[in-house]
Amino acid sequence: MSSSGVLKQKLQSLQGKKFTGRIDIKNSKGKEWRLYFCLSRLMWADGGYHPYRAWERLLNKYCPHLDHHFIDINKAKEFECWNYYLIVSLLQRFLITKEQALCLINEKIKQILFDIYQAENQEKLKYNFILVEDNFPEESGLKVSITLLKIETILNTVESQWQQWENAGLNRFSPNFAPVVKNPVLLQQKFKGKEKTYRKLISLLNGKFPLTELADKLNLTILKVTLWLKPYLEQDLISLVEIKDKSVQITLIGVTNHDYKITNTTHQQLIICVDDSLQVCQIMEHIVTEAGYQYFSIQNPLKALPEILKRKPDLIFLDLIMPIVNGYEICSQIRRVSALKDIPIIILTSNDGMVDRVRSKLVGANGFLGKPIDQEKVLAKIKASFRAKKSSKSDDASTTLEFKTETSP
Repeated sequence: MSSSGVLKQKLQSLQGKKFTGRIDIKNSKGKEWRLYFCLSRLMWADGGYHPYRAWERLLNKYCPHLDHHFIDINKAKEFECWNYYLIVSLLQRFLITKEQALCLINEKIKQILFDIYQAENQEKLKYNFILVEDNFPEESGLKVSITLLKIETILNTVESQWQQWENAGLNRFSPNFAPVVKNPVLLQQKFKGKEKTYRKLISLLNGKFPLTELADKLNLTILKVTLWLKPYLEQDLISLVEIKDKSVQITLIGVTNHDYKITNTTHQQLIICVDDSLQVCQIMEHIVTEAGYQYFSIQNPLKALPEILKRKPDLIFLDLIMPIVNGYEICSQIRRVSALKDIPIIILTSNDGMVDRVRSKLVGANGFLGKPIDQEKVLAKIKASFRAKKSSKSDDASTTLEFKTETSP
């Protein structure tokens, strides 16, 4: 029996038992999916990747003309299945049709089941059956039943989708992960004579949109988009990265200029990248923001110093070769300003030579990072820079002596 056969076996075991309740399914990393049943028929599915952005995506896809001002998320957040409650509410107020409601429910369930199939293909999952007496409680958000799906019918559909995905050799690629260009220089060589296509590609593959959303933007199936990207993923020119869920920002009924944010806001360290290349700035933005830092890019080197003075970042990535003003000059300018003298500066360059390294240290740079941009190396530089900065605060004298020794010609 294949690993994904475990899910099928578990669901088929419910048939004829009139099971009302839910199944909680978890992987070893704490990812959880929930399947809700009424009399052994599927009523709803939730959890998994990006519940809020997945909800937004389905609304945009199946209810494109819906005015989001009519979505009372302040009320919905009281319920366990807040998104199901909202579907019922929209349907009862005739803001969406029955067909739209059914599409929202069917697609959500199929997405969750597909994700579980893929997770089962990677490891053994934990299943927990929770029985509900009579009916779901009010706080579940499932008091009203819109549709009850036969397990066999929906399993056949999802199984067919997974089989196609598996046959195409896409097992290890999650539709919930976002593609990002890892090596823009080599990728550009693959598109010689197709500059327009390459620019479009770079603008979309920025690590902000999971494959599901990218497929919608291109008006293609997820299978077609992933198959097209597969060669570049296998050549390590593009990589798939996990992204954070969106916060829900919807204006509530009767409330002006009020945002309900799901995520907590905390102080984030600011990282600035000064590079005249748009592609480099976009790649750096993805890496930095996904690591939880604030990010700001400067493509015009003449604006670098004023912007840095204004924003006072915690770390600067600085390109070495730029028009009009190069990285050496900008680094020297920064170090002449007393308020900026302690900000770590990492030099970015394609020329990883000893002369550049020595000269970079002489003008006050703290580190050196070669191009093309590599995510792991960028994150390692960030962590090392902040560790060094923290250490320097606890022992200014010794750090100053060490730095002087290191940078002496």
